[in-house]
Amino acid sequence: MSHPRLNNPRTYRVKLTEAARVRRVPRHGFRADRSVEALFCELSDGQTKPWYQAGSPDVAFVSTSSGLNVWCCDGKFIWSGPFGTTVTHPANDPSGAAALLNSMIAPHPRVSTAA
Repeated sequence: MSHPRLNNPRTYRVKLTEAARVRRVPRHGFRADRSVEALFCELSDGQTKPWYQAGSPDVAFVSTSSGLNVWCCDGKFIWSGPFGTTVTHPANDPSGAAALLNSMIAPHPRVSTAA
């Protein structure tokens, strides 16, 4: 015989409802994963090649082949700029952030070593 609190269908339904309510994102809330996905697509078109993308609705990031990591949280993109400065850009402008990243990681001209 099983315990009545463990196999109570009403309790099970209440727990499922509560779990669904907690996981649900607000209707007009900010989604970091969608902003990072848009940035990933914008970077694919430019010189900076994206390497990996992951995240959740709260925090997400993109890692590039040049070793630069871009985080997205609280409605902004955050990455480490030249000389260790922290650069922020609004997350609702992924094309502008991609342009900044592409200009920051411009390809260096090749130096000829032929004598």
